[in-house]
Amino acid sequence: MIVSRLGGRRAAIRPEENSAVFAGPHTARRERPGSGRRGRPARTVLEVRRSYGGMTMRALLGGAFVPGAPGTGTVFEVRHGTPWEPGESGTCRSELGTPLVAGLPSDFATAVLDALAGTPADPPLPPGILRVDRAAFDPLASSEAAFTLTAALLRQATDALARGGDAIAVTRAALNRW
Repeated sequence: MIVSRLGGRRAAIRPEENSAVFAGPHTARRERPGSGRRGRPARTVLEVRRSYGGMTMRALLGGAFVPGAPGTGTVFEVRHGTPWEPGESGTCRSELGTPLVAGLPSDFATAVLDALAGTPADPPLPPGILRVDRAAFDPLASSEAAFTLTAALLRQATDALARGGDAIAVTRAALNRW
């Protein structure tokens, strides 16, 4: 479902995207303290397309949140592959443009983990594991910035779903602040 088409800011959110499943051989992890509230299981996929100053950025990320025991931390896991190799063709469905290449090259993994885990000053997520296991990129229009924005939105949307909230409203509000 396309959430917003505000000028050059576009986002789509859906519960699943099987064409973005990939078997990344590597996993980056980080843990932060969890909130005091128990979360619900949640899965969401976010796709972002942002045009700014004649440049277009694109990225797709999806993840699943599995609640943990109260009083424990929140673990963020990002599966990723090796560095991007030219010549890969797009087979991942996109709601915002041409097909994307499934997978998360290692080039973008740190940016995803940093944005997903947030900073110690950010509100904590419920205890559990938030695992990125869906991803796709555009060989010409993806960047660390695109994946940073998408991962930050994924964090907010997943937190809303884990609390029983409205991920679409949270995503729209975030896009309005860009």
